[in-house]
Amino acid sequence: MIYQFQIVSQEAQNFRLEVALDEKHSFFDFHSIIQKSVGFESHQLASFFVSNKTWRKLVEISMLDLGINGAAFYIMQKTKLGDLLQDKGQHLIYTFDFLNDRSFFIELTGIIMEKNLNEPLVALKQGDSPVQVLGEEKFELETGVSQEEEVYMDFGELDDYTEIFGEMDDF
Repeated sequence: MIYQFQIVSQEAQNFRLEVALDEKHSFFDFHSIIQKSVGFESHQLASFFVSNKTWRKLVEISMLDLGINGAAFYIMQKTKLGDLLQDKGQHLIYTFDFLNDRSFFIELTGIIMEKNLNEPLVALKQGDSPVQVLGEEKFELETGVSQEEEVYMDFGELDDYTEIFGEMDDF
């Protein structure tokens, strides 16, 4: 069984992502395809939440084993999509920035029976996704040089290095 999802953001009105995954894929597979598709770095924490029709969070699927005593909880790597998703129109929230409570809103838009999908598939990517963490936007300086290039230039030229430390030996 193949699940088709539409992912949108309140921050970027023109952004839309459509992905397809098999019911046997884990929520971690879902997390990974979202991260790769929008260019996010994988070291940031994220969680899925099964929600109701009004986007109220009901069940969390976390990246980390929170070790909650006695309470039912789900871990992305161990939880299959088919374990929690059954109905077309079901809603999920994918929180990618916990400090600023920023999320993508996901709707299960279709279920294709009697088909299988080996790898997650991006069916559509439209518009620009929001940045992963607020305050980390890449910006152009007045000279038109990006922030990353400016940091590189702060280390100086190779001629300056050789003047201070001498020639480097080849090993």
